[in-house]
Amino acid sequence: MTLASKLSSAQLAGTARTWQLFPAALALAAGSWGLSAQAESVAMPSAKHAMQAQVCHHMMDGERMGAMHKAHLAAIKKQLSLTPEQDAAWGRWVESMMPVEGMHHPDMKKADWVGLTTPQRLEKMQAMHEEHSQRMSQSLARHSEATKVFYAVLTESQQKTFDDLAWRHMLGHAQHR
Repeated sequence: MTLASKLSSAQLAGTARTWQLFPAALALAAGSWGLSAQAESVAMPSAKHAMQAQVCHHMMDGERMGAMHKAHLAAIKKQLSLTPEQDAAWGRWVESMMPVEGMHHPDMKKADWVGLTTPQRLEKMQAMHEEHSQRMSQSLARHSEATKVFYAVLTESQQKTFDDLAWRHMLGHAQHR
């Protein structure tokens, strides 16, 4: 006699639903356990990567990261050789990069999750993800608009320099993902 013949149709449906949710539950567990284990187990092939691992933005405190961000912006401003007439657009561009309220990780209290079932937790996580994505989209639109305004006040040679700096910055972030 097979297992399926021993179970009622309701039990089979419940078992099927459990197995449908299993990959999501497994992914959640792997996310919480695997990230630190993966980060510790990956061998860095070069000194450059070792240095990058030491200054990983996600591991830095806000003060240190803020200092690095200010230094990075100062270097960009120096390379662009901005004129006093361009300073207002520069200021708006820099301001557009400031985090929007609520962009940090949400305050997830254990008490808010304890009484929920796994499907309810997944729905709550999906809602939180959608809210975060909406804030990210608004932030990107604000930064994009400020970048277009700033870019328009740059000379042709400054635009080329800015394009090169922005491209290298984007490539740098892509290498860490």
